[in-house]
Amino acid sequence: MRRDPFMPALAFRLGQIDTLARFVLTNPHLYTPEMRGSLGLRWLTRTWAQYREDRAIEGGRALFDADCTPQRLAFLTLLTATLPQRAKSLAGAVRAARKIDILPLADEARQAEDVVSESMPILVHVGELMRREKPSPDPVLRLASLVDQCRYTTDINSDAAGASAKTPCWAINLVCAARGFGLTASPLPLPGVVRRRLFRADRNVDQQHQDIGDILLEALHDLAVDIAVIPRANDVFSHEFADLRRNSRLALAWLTLFGVGGLTAAQMARALPATKAGAAKLLRQLEESHLVRGQGPFAPYLPAASIPLSMPAWRERKTG
Repeated sequence: MRRDPFMPALAFRLGQIDTLARFVLTNPHLYTPEMRGSLGLRWLTRTWAQYREDRAIEGGRALFDADCTPQRLAFLTLLTATLPQRAKSLAGAVRAARKIDILPLADEARQAEDVVSESMPILVHVGELMRREKPSPDPVLRLASLVDQCRYTTDINSDAAGASAKTPCWAINLVCAARGFGLTASPLPLPGVVRRRLFRADRNVDQQHQDIGDILLEALHDLAVDIAVIPRANDVFSHEFADLRRNSRLALAWLTLFGVGGLTAAQMARALPATKAGAAKLLRQLEESHLVRGQGPFAPYLPAASIPLSMPAWRERKTG
């Protein structure tokens, strides 16, 4: 029986993440509801970034970019259809995103419906494959098997590389973001466990398995960073505003913006909710403390605070 060289490193990282999830995420003193909301928005933003990459969407670098409304609406609908009931953080982030977003134009809504109609059968098929998949102690082999089952073709006009031009890669990543990949004890989001290059027909087994192992280690590293960086962001805010009133919404504004990665005053007003003037005032306070930076009257405010967090050993295959 083949012994996967990635198994020791994967087992170590999974143990670390399960510990983080058990003792940090479930502790209301270490992870407040506002922090969980920020974490959910961060997961949603990363899932959107992976979806854009998988479907070769050129616009929408930021989650709420106006040039990508139909694709974003379709993304939120497809993700919602995949989420289990227990995925509270990600489901809450989707609800928050719908509050922040503006109402689409009729043509944009129709375009989104077309994308959903075309994509839903693929998403359902991938979800059924993953439910039928027998649990394997080797996640690399399990993911390699899933990729093989989801290939549309092994060759396109005798062009091996062409087989990666159109794949259900986006659907696998969306399901893994919504339900996890069965790796962690809790169903934590893992967007990006596959890449389009894995669907090429000119790759040998060793290349495929090594690439999958590297991708899984990177996905687990990113998940650990997501969980660990939100308390750091909260600590940075608490240091800057040590004497803040309890009923102030400034902390919520900071954590919301940090989770999304950038918001305009109007978007922040819908997120809180607050008036646009009130949201702008909160953002100016954060800017004065150098936690965020503005880019102009109609552009989003972006996080500016330096939050060092590095776990380079997590990317290595050897655990010591």
